[in-house]
Amino acid sequence: MSRFRRLADGGWRLALLLLLLPIAGRHGAVVDRIAALVDRQVITVSEVSQMAEIRFFPRKAGQSDDDSRHDILESLIAQALRFRDVERFGAEDIPKDSIESRFLDIQKRFPAAGDFAAAMQRAELSPDEVRALVKRQLQVEAYIQERFAPMIFVSTDEIEAYYRGDWSQQRRQRGLSIPPLTEVTEEIRTLLKSNRLQSEIDRWTTQLRARANVDIYARR
Repeated sequence: MSRFRRLADGGWRLALLLLLLPIAGRHGAVVDRIAALVDRQVITVSEVSQMAEIRFFPRKAGQSDDDSRHDILESLIAQALRFRDVERFGAEDIPKDSIESRFLDIQKRFPAAGDFAAAMQRAELSPDEVRALVKRQLQVEAYIQERFAPMIFVSTDEIEAYYRGDWSQQRRQRGLSIPPLTEVTEEIRTLLKSNRLQSEIDRWTTQLRARANVDIYARR
C-alpha cells in the first residue's frame, strides 16, 4: 500500500511525537521517518525513496544522489501545496489515455520495461498506485493550463528581440546556422510562453509556500 497520506486531526499529537522519534517496527527496526511537514500533511522519507526508485521526477544529468533526493523532496512539497489549491476549485478528471501516456514516459526512463517493474516492486508500489500519482500530477498540470496559460501573451516585438538577442547568440555558440525569423517565429513564441508559464508557476508556488507551515527534517 502506498505511504502517501494525510494525517487526520486526531493524529496530530502522534505526528508531533514522530518528529522526535522514527517510526519503529515490532522488533525495534526503523520503518520510516518524517521528511517534511506541510501544515499537517506528512511527507515521509519512504516517499522520497519511492520517487527516487521509480524515477517519477526526471533526474538532472550528473546530479548526485543527495542533490537528487533534495529536488525530489522539494517537488513533493510543491506538489502537495499545489494540489491543495487544485482541490479547492475541484480537480479535473483526467482521461485514462493521458495517464497511460505519462506512465509510459516514466517507464522509458529505464532501459527496459522489466527494469521499471522491478523498481516498482522495490518501492512497494503497484502500477495502479503509480498511475494514481500520475493522475494527481496531471490534475495539477491541467489546473495550471486552465488558470495561467490563457493569461500569457507574447508579442511580435518580444519574439523579434529574443531572436536577435539570446536565441541567435546561443546558436552561434553551438556552431549552428541562424534561419530567418519567419521560419522560427512559432518555435520562439512557444519557448517564450513556456518560460513565462514556468515563472507564473514558480510565483504561485512561492505564494502557496508563504501561506503554509513547511518544515523539513530529513531526506534519508
